[in-house]
Amino acid sequence: MNDLELAIIGTVHSTVRDRRLMPVQGVDAEIEIYPAYVDGLLLIQENTHIIVVGWFEDADRQRLQIIRTTYEPARRRRGVFGVRSTTRPNPLAIKVCRLLSVEGNTLRVEGLDFIDGTSIVDIRRYSPSWDCVFSARSSRDQYLLDKSDPSWLNEMESEAANFHGEHCLDILAGVRLVQFVALNWNIMPKDPELHVAIPLTPACLHIADAVQALTAATFGAGRLSIESEGKFVFRYRDRTIAAEPLELSTLSENDLRTLPLFSLFSISPS
Repeated sequence: MNDLELAIIGTVHSTVRDRRLMPVQGVDAEIEIYPAYVDGLLLIQENTHIIVVGWFEDADRQRLQIIRTTYEPARRRRGVFGVRSTTRPNPLAIKVCRLLSVEGNTLRVEGLDFIDGTSIVDIRRYSPSWDCVFSARSSRDQYLLDKSDPSWLNEMESEAANFHGEHCLDILAGVRLVQFVALNWNIMPKDPELHVAIPLTPACLHIADAVQALTAATFGAGRLSIESEGKFVFRYRDRTIAAEPLELSTLSENDLRTLPLFSLFSISPS
């Protein structure tokens, strides 16, 4: 079978019209479902998240390998089936989005990274029991070279917010803390030798979610423990960092992204 027939079921209405300007985490957008397919929306609003499948019309469909300059030199050339590039023989784009509302044949979604006018070929529910694999690792989790790359920080924000359930100031603080540890020790956050102790004080719980999400530390793996002194403690081989949150409630999102980490946490060897 060399020919397959796809039905275009709708289109995207977004404020972003140039793929190069699309934020890593996507933007709020609308998906218009064509009248012939509206019946397929029955009770879709009972799901908080959906999987949106689009078609990137202008994608490069010829190349099977691309260069990722942010990876370690020996691993920069990569096959397209092992990355999330738009370059691929069949340029299907897949994105999990929060479903904000359903109004007639229009779905309002959060975090869609498809530009305005993208054709939609499928929508289905996101199922935590089938689709969520907390222990999963990607090549980007292991071989990313530039840990100060702003796009990496944006990806970490999305990952932490998805785990926590919302995007809040404490999540940004947790992302900055994990980034600091990764940069300071030149390791990846999910390194199997990185051990994390988290406090259970009320003021630290949201930050703790971000830290666990980004390090993938669990009690079962022996990499996660409870810290009784209100500090986050990171241990890697013979090194230790302890971090205690400072007052964050008066800071803005921009502050949390740009201020030195020492303005957000009291940092010390433990």
